[in-house]
Amino acid sequence: MVPPPSSRTINRGFFLVLAVLLAAEFLLFDLVGAKHHTWVYPRWNDQIQYLTEGYTGYEYSRDHGFAAGLKESLLNRSAQGTLHDFLAVLVFSVAGPSRSAALSINILALVAWQLALALAVRRRTGCPSLGLLAVALPLSLAWPWSWNAGSAVDFRLDHLAMCAMGVCHAAALMTGGFRSLPRSAVFGAAVGLTLTIRFLTGAYFAPLFAGLIVAILLRPGRLNRLLAVVTAALVAAAIAGPIFWINRETIWDYYAIGHFTGPESAIRNPNLGILASLRFVFGHLAGNHLGNAFWLGTALALGTLGIGAYLKRSRAGRPRLGGDAVISLLFLGVPAGVLVLHAQKSEIVLGILAPGAIGVALAAAAALRRAAGSRFAAAAAGIALAVSFPCFAARQISDPHSTEFAESARLVNILADRIYRASQAAGLEAPRIGVDVVTDNLDAQIMRVICYERQGRWVPFIMTLPTGIAEAEESVLMSQLAESDFVFLTEEGTEGFWPYDRQMIRMRPQTRAWCEDNMVLAGRFTLFGRPMALYQRPGIPLEP
Repeated sequence: MVPPPSSRTINRGFFLVLAVLLAAEFLLFDLVGAKHHTWVYPRWNDQIQYLTEGYTGYEYSRDHGFAAGLKESLLNRSAQGTLHDFLAVLVFSVAGPSRSAALSINILALVAWQLALALAVRRRTGCPSLGLLAVALPLSLAWPWSWNAGSAVDFRLDHLAMCAMGVCHAAALMTGGFRSLPRSAVFGAAVGLTLTIRFLTGAYFAPLFAGLIVAILLRPGRLNRLLAVVTAALVAAAIAGPIFWINRETIWDYYAIGHFTGPESAIRNPNLGILASLRFVFGHLAGNHLGNAFWLGTALALGTLGIGAYLKRSRAGRPRLGGDAVISLLFLGVPAGVLVLHAQKSEIVLGILAPGAIGVALAAAAALRRAAGSRFAAAAAGIALAVSFPCFAARQISDPHSTEFAESARLVNILADRIYRASQAAGLEAPRIGVDVVTDNLDAQIMRVICYERQGRWVPFIMTLPTGIAEAEESVLMSQLAESDFVFLTEEGTEGFWPYDRQMIRMRPQTRAWCEDNMVLAGRFTLFGRPMALYQRPGIPLEP
């Protein structure tokens, strides 16, 4: 009879499988998946902002020293968060500035979440197999590999915040219901770092800490556990408090005014009621963020454990959810409540709920495993990995871009190169670009980033138009048009998404006439189905 493997052998096997899985997913994403996107202009305006902050932070470090660059990136004024450009400077200093290096931060953040969760689940349950199940579930999520805004190929705060929230959730599980003061301090440190990654997470953590306190007051050992929660809160405040204080005015202007009282808040408000908000939040969470692979892998894993629990029902007690389930429900329910009540709605930000949803699934798996035993747990983990990893690998290998999109994306690069050469030939230190539509592929902000990635030089293009998503005075728009060195005008079409777009459609005869009288036509082209013309100031060399 073959003796059962020792605990040391099991642990070695666990860490070996864990290392292989995490290394394989990093390499697949970094060497295969991300390459489908790094040649394309940085899509979505948020990514343009955060890449700008990362690249300028790195250039500052080159001019003033590594330590000064890190300090500048950490303490610069920001409305949304500050740790992303700090991390970018670190990575760029090792690998060089590039989109590929920036996106590696996204996959490293996911690996950190998976590692923290696997170790937490293994420690809390004593079952290495459930630790591997904890690796499979984040990998099976749909949104990171959807290649949409906020996915793993979008260098913005949504994906980083989701992974950081996942690390916080794992750290909370490690506290053992906040019975360990040192581990509670680690949880507080994780919260503090998450707050600096995305300031908006403060709206989630404030009521989450309140929920933890209420849950602790309802259970034995209140005093020591309450002290642990307060310690965690103080550690988080000590880490994030100074950053919040430095950015207090910017945060207030962006969120309090921009999200609630400013003119753009009304434009972005879909005016959903409570029931519609609930459907929006949980519908998009279930379908778009968790997705089919997650539901299939979770159902098969829990079904396997359920069969084991049923077969061994005479030798084991009834499965019961423990304190870890309460923590996971708080990590799911509290942010969901905030997002339901918030007037503005965006499916992109709902990834912040994924760690709580995964925690609930793992709590159910842990409860069933106590009755089912280790062999069924191993089978459940194997099934979940057999679902999640092939789905992940398939998304990395396949090219997501259609022929039509790729043609327009290449044209964006050609236009950026052309404007760069013309600006250099004309000796323009800060070329000014106007566009008659809110776009993520033609305005001055994107030209700065594209030229830096393709030419290795940071050119301070100035955006004369658009002035924002809202309408502006016609005299202001015409004045900004007159100050432009390059102007992109839409030649056909009567549909506009933002009020600025619709206003410029109405003003099209006026702006076209001004450009024809005062500028030189540099070329006509069709970009993403939009017929457009490029005008430039007389005196700038005209390429054939």
